[in-house]
Amino acid sequence: MDLTDIIAQIEEELTWRLEELKFFKNQLAKIDEENDRMRYRKSLVVMLYSHYEGFCKAAFQIYIKAINNLSLTRDMVNEYIQTASLHDVFKSYHDESKKSPYFRKDLPDDTKLHRYSRQVELVSSMEKIWKEIVVVPESIVDTESNLKPIILRKILFLLGFQQNCLQEYEGQINHLLARRNNVAHGAQKEGLTKEQYEEIETVTLTIMEQVRKLILDALINKHYLKRIS
Repeated sequence: MDLTDIIAQIEEELTWRLEELKFFKNQLAKIDEENDRMRYRKSLVVMLYSHYEGFCKAAFQIYIKAINNLSLTRDMVNEYIQTASLHDVFKSYHDESKKSPYFRKDLPDDTKLHRYSRQVELVSSMEKIWKEIVVVPESIVDTESNLKPIILRKILFLLGFQQNCLQEYEGQINHLLARRNNVAHGAQKEGLTKEQYEEIETVTLTIMEQVRKLILDALINKHYLKRIS
């Protein structure tokens, strides 16, 4: 893995978003009336949220791509990356329509028997499974169109990060979400003052920066690898 290139990808993803936010914020100088500026700031909150969610999703997917491109085998990575890469295997195991070839005709409704057959199939393929190349599906990063703290913690858990590593920012995320939802749903009809907007902007940029640092730390220190006890 070219770590420099991966870091550059994440930096670029953050940079273009910051530049776009700056561009639209700068348009405030062209608006003469404060009431109009307040209304404009309100619309900027929706954009702030979009870039927060978009950056988080893109950054975590870059992290996944970086791991996939290493061509590591499952016995080399930690249990979370192993599990994430076994999506198709587990899907096949949990498929109740998949029945034992020996009893499909004679005992088609014997749920326990067919589950046992899938277990045997899984166990018999274990040695092969651990030597297969890790491919984590990018779809595991699902922001569910509402990247609230519990959804962010869910993504962190699935990828093997400490669930509470961004806990100190959860209040700020909730604040951003509340503002965005109020604007989007029409609950906030009044505009925002310069101070109110800049508080929300600071919160958003702080969260994005922390996600950047978290992923870079995981890549630099190879947290995706199996821990040696």
